[in-house]
Amino acid sequence: MSNDFDYITVNKVLIQGGGIICLQSYENDDMHVMPPAAIKKVTLNNEYSYKTTLLTTNVTLADITVSSLGTIWAVDMMGHLYSSKSKLNGSNLYEKLETQAYALKWSYQRITEQTPACIIGEDSDLWIATFEGTLIHYDGQSFTSYAGIKRPIRFKEVNGDYFLMGYGCQLMQYENKQWHAMTFDLSITSDTPINDVTYANGQLLAVSNLGLILRQQSNNIFVIAMNMPDIPWFGCDTFKGAVYLAGGSKGAYMLPKSENNNLSEVTLIKQGYFVAVEALDSKVIFLQANTTSANFVCHLPSARREWFLVST
Repeated sequence: MSNDFDYITVNKVLIQGGGIICLQSYENDDMHVMPPAAIKKVTLNNEYSYKTTLLTTNVTLADITVSSLGTIWAVDMMGHLYSSKSKLNGSNLYEKLETQAYALKWSYQRITEQTPACIIGEDSDLWIATFEGTLIHYDGQSFTSYAGIKRPIRFKEVNGDYFLMGYGCQLMQYENKQWHAMTFDLSITSDTPINDVTYANGQLLAVSNLGLILRQQSNNIFVIAMNMPDIPWFGCDTFKGAVYLAGGSKGAYMLPKSENNNLSEVTLIKQGYFVAVEALDSKVIFLQANTTSANFVCHLPSARREWFLVST
């Protein structure tokens, strides 16, 4: 992939074996076509990182996921599903689609005329959510459509369950092979986006870029636990009982582990512009807004060198 881009951004990170799978996008300020994308694998070794490009495409990849068997799945904005194994039949492809596969035997096919937004699941239990509000299920052989939510933001797996987040106070949970909508207290305005979820002390937390940290009560209804309108909470994840938060232009924060289920004050731990956070193995990874070179920030809370930049 050429280096002639104004922004090369890491949009998502996942664990595969001993490495980190990264989804990257490439953009120019005057770009009039879809930003191209790449999937890379990064292996960290002390202070060094080794990078391998796995796939490039001229169509924007909306999201990726990695199954428990290590298969990489991706969806693009033109409705294609990609697999790092030869599972898909290559049908109905967009005539201008250009891909370059490396290292793995990639396969793909077009599965919808709608616009995929995010993806999660296993090789025979895969879910794709579209901007138009459809949930597409793939059982390893065939595709089935269900009602979802319009303009979904992301999928996430937490404690073995899948969650689908969206705008307008929309949050769905997949448990016992069924999707169901979750409930919010009437004090939470109906236009609140739900940007991320995590468990802390056995309770489900949800965050919003409107500055809200929400907590699910014993009656399953979410209520406002903290309201900090000056900090846009874009992401949250839990590592060793502490909750780490991506606060946009306000930086990275931590909510310490609580012994009594009370939320204490959040603490600023790193200046920067962070739009997502993921706890992967022994690391907490913060993703940045548009960057001029592809990288992410790695935090090792118990290490001597707690913070370092990883180039992809």
